[in-house]
Amino acid sequence: MTIEPNNDYNPSPKYSRRHQLEQILPRLSREQLEHFLLETALRDLELRETLLIHFGEYLNTSDPEEAKYRATLQRMIARHQNTTGFINLESAQKLSDMLESLLESARQATTPPSKTIDLCMAMIGIMPTLGEHLDDSEGHIYRLMRITCVVLWECFSILPADNQAVVFNRLLTEYANPVYLDLDLDSFMLALLKDLAKHNREWQRACLHQQDQLLKEVKDDKWRKNYLLEQLNDLLGTWHKK
Repeated sequence: MTIEPNNDYNPSPKYSRRHQLEQILPRLSREQLEHFLLETALRDLELRETLLIHFGEYLNTSDPEEAKYRATLQRMIARHQNTTGFINLESAQKLSDMLESLLESARQATTPPSKTIDLCMAMIGIMPTLGEHLDDSEGHIYRLMRITCVVLWECFSILPADNQAVVFNRLLTEYANPVYLDLDLDSFMLALLKDLAKHNREWQRACLHQQDQLLKEVKDDKWRKNYLLEQLNDLLGTWHKK
C-alpha cells in the first residue's frame, strides 16, 4: 500500500497565503485598507517600525530643517557657557555627551534620512562656535565632527538621486568656508566629499573647482597654499587613477 505524502504545509499556489492576499487586497476600499493598516501598526511594534523605516521620507516637509536644528543647538551651547561665553572643561564634556546622544538618536532607522542630514548639517554649522568658545583639550570637536560625517555618509545612499545632489552641494558650500581649515576640521568634510563623488564626474569637477577657488583666496599664506595643493593632488590621484 502506497502512502501519499502530506501536503498540508505545501499548498498549491492558489491556496498559498500570497495568493489569498492577492485576492483580498483589490477588493478592499482605500478607507478599509488605511483603517486596518493604521490600527494594526499601532498594536504591532514590528510592523510599525517597518513602515517608518521604509516610508519615513513621507514625513518630511519640502524645506530643510537645518536652520531650526541649528537654532536648537545654539541654545544648547548657550546653556553651557559661563558669563564670559566660555565653555569650561566640565561643561564641555556634558555638552559633547548631549550632542553625541543627539547624533546617535538621529542615526536610528526610524528617523527619516533627510531629517538626520539636516541635523548633521546643523551640527557641522555650529563647529566654528564650539571652536571659538569651548575648552577642547579632550578633543570633543574632532570626535563630534567625525561622528557627524559618518552619520551623514550612512544616510546619504538612502536618499533619492535628486536629494543626494542637493545634500552634496550643501556640504560643498559649507566646506568652502575657510573657518573649517582654521579649526583643522576641513579634512573630515573633504574626505566625505571625496567618497560621495567617487562615481560622479560632475561632483568631482565641482570639488576640484572649489579647491581651486580656495587656492586663489590663499594669496601669500604659503603653508595654507601647500596644504591645499596636497589636498588637490590627493583628489586628482584618487579620482583619476588609471
